[in-house]
Amino acid sequence: MTTSRTRLGAALFNGDHGRLAEEVARLVGAGLDFIHLDVFDGHFVPDLGFPPRTIAALRPLTKLPFEVHLGAHDPLRFVPHLVEAGADLILFHAESVSMLYEAIFTVRDQGVKVGVALGLGTPLTQLEPVIGLLDAVLLLARVTGEGAKGATFNPRVLPRLHAVDRLAKESNGRLGAPAESTGPNTLDLQVAGGIKREHVQALVAAGATALALGGGLYKAPDLAREVAEIRKLTEQGAIR
Repeated sequence: MTTSRTRLGAALFNGDHGRLAEEVARLVGAGLDFIHLDVFDGHFVPDLGFPPRTIAALRPLTKLPFEVHLGAHDPLRFVPHLVEAGADLILFHAESVSMLYEAIFTVRDQGVKVGVALGLGTPLTQLEPVIGLLDAVLLLARVTGEGAKGATFNPRVLPRLHAVDRLAKESNGRLGAPAESTGPNTLDLQVAGGIKREHVQALVAAGATALALGGGLYKAPDLAREVAEIRKLTEQGAIR
């Protein structure tokens, strides 16, 4: 059972790219907890995401955490630029590096929080040796970049959530993490990809501690009201 407050964020990639500053202001005003920023290289993911210079331009507009989903080949080359731009958490794909353990420390050495993202088909066994080193894990609920083609939320993410939540609780501390974040069961377990209202309670009950909401959120007539309604659903999911 999840009892802590579930953080809600929004993927800025789904907003109006011609009015990004206004979109950030809308997200802040709606009461969200973080902004999810997709950085794609056009190769690892068949789309291009935000370059560091865009993130740097948006950084002064809000104090909300900027949490970067880095979908790129050779992701470590982006890390110094993203840190300089103001990223608070960098989630790179386990599938994109050859030495996962070393990559985690490379990101942490830049002075930011570090997380690992996994696609729907990636075995969770990759997390077993390193989960105690992470601030966050991002599980994708659909194929990255396929939202524009109509791909929807895939419920197979739910048993994956359960498994990672259990793995985190069984891990022996957080060796290598900053002292202020050490302790059991402090992993931020995030989900992104096609999340709608009807998925929220099940996701939280399965162990999700953060949800990155996408295109459906921006379509809501009243953004703040939609966030408030989703937050109520997270509270209901936490007591299931």
